[in-house]
Amino acid sequence: MHHVMLDHFASGRTPVHRLDPAAKLVAAMAVILATVLVGRDHFLPLVPLAAALAAYHALGRIPLGYAAKRLLIVSPLAVAVAILFPFLEPGGAIGSLSVGGWVIQVTDAGCVRAANLLAKFLLSAWAALLLVSTTRFQDLLQAFQRLRVPRLLVTQLAFMYRYLWVLSDEMMRLKMARAARDGGAGPWRLRFHSRTGLVGVLFLRTYDRAERIYWAMVARGFDGTVRSAATAPMRLADGLFAAAVVAGGAAICLWDRLTYG
Repeated sequence: MHHVMLDHFASGRTPVHRLDPAAKLVAAMAVILATVLVGRDHFLPLVPLAAALAAYHALGRIPLGYAAKRLLIVSPLAVAVAILFPFLEPGGAIGSLSVGGWVIQVTDAGCVRAANLLAKFLLSAWAALLLVSTTRFQDLLQAFQRLRVPRLLVTQLAFMYRYLWVLSDEMMRLKMARAARDGGAGPWRLRFHSRTGLVGVLFLRTYDRAERIYWAMVARGFDGTVRSAATAPMRLADGLFAAAVVAGGAAICLWDRLTYG
């Protein structure tokens, strides 16, 4: 079985890997928040954010191909939304597209808005990717707990990550069993019914396994809290790193407001 680990490079020995997980989580949230708060038609304030992420990426020694592939995987929804802006946003017409009897204009303001949306999405996704690529998922859960994130949310994230591989294995077994029976051949309608049936069987098996896992954990004294070993307190350098990133994000937002109004 082949699985794609979210924290595949999280066991590195670089300076950013050694930073406190809570400090890295605060810094990543500050970068994402600053990116979102930049004006919707402004690009210059995004440049220092991109430079900071590039420096972090280089220090973390994350392969560019790995990062680019992950960003492409999560980008289709943002691209689908951005494609609509050039046709729906009011502005000066820079072209037109004829569809049936309709003439749809492409506006300059819509193109700028689409580019801004994609830039913000890429920066936000890049920040999240760098966080999970330089922090073990278990350490990230501990950081959530230290920052007083609701216990129920942390527990759900822990179980989702741990049993994602179980669900993936189950799906692979079902696909192999189906291929052994029909070889993937036949009319498309039969293949469609086969795939929908596969989803139904997977849901039932997942539900049944979740019930068995839950009662097994209750029998062992599980009370809804994911317990882990105690972590060392945050060092001064980690606190300074988080504070510097938060201050930098706030400065960029202030610069954007003062410059563009």
